[in-house]
Amino acid sequence: MPYRVGSSQTTPVKAGVAMAGGAGLAAIAGYVDAVLVAVAGRTVTHVTGSVAALGAELSSQAWRAAGATLAVVAAFVLGACISGVVIHGRSLRLGRRYGLVLLVEGCLLAAAALMAGASQLGAASLAAMAAGLQNAMASTYMGLIVRTTHMTGIATDLGFLLGARLRGRRVQPWRFGLLVLLLAGFLAGVMLGAPMAVRFGADALWPAAAMVGAAGGGYYLWRSRSAR
Repeated sequence: MPYRVGSSQTTPVKAGVAMAGGAGLAAIAGYVDAVLVAVAGRTVTHVTGSVAALGAELSSQAWRAAGATLAVVAAFVLGACISGVVIHGRSLRLGRRYGLVLLVEGCLLAAAALMAGASQLGAASLAAMAAGLQNAMASTYMGLIVRTTHMTGIATDLGFLLGARLRGRRVQPWRFGLLVLLLAGFLAGVMLGAPMAVRFGADALWPAAAMVGAAGGGYYLWRSRSAR
């Protein structure tokens, strides 16, 4: 029986769909991060490095730099907060409002492209908000923690599963496949984003904004038709 939007009936996502969608979103994140490193000198898709930089800036009393770094971190948290308000669930399941989140993410990336000429910090903050929004869309998939905007957790889980397999424990192949695809997707995005940023500057964000927006619009239309 099909689920009804607005009810509690949602359906699990098949592994193949999760792999393809996750790899695509990871590629977008890597691409955006590479562009912002080139344009604004800041990573925006993860917080660990930013918090380390913040600590160093506070220690050296570089207040202006610390304020800028704090703004980027706060923007990431705000994006994740918005995602939590919209989606109401941590596990990846069809029927939740991922389309709206992706549409908002596309708008934020487009705004970052427009903002870059006037304020690199403003562009970085908008892109960080988009990354936080995306990263909080779905935290778990069938018991596996999933992140699409930073690879520390992915590398940790991949290493853990490899260790468990070496100890003789049975590990489902799709778990390896999903983690490897997320890692490969992010790497591919960075490899594409770096030369695009050199050639087009902040305008390199437009293709990412268009792709995320198109994905969000497609999901939104599918969800609306499924609700009938």
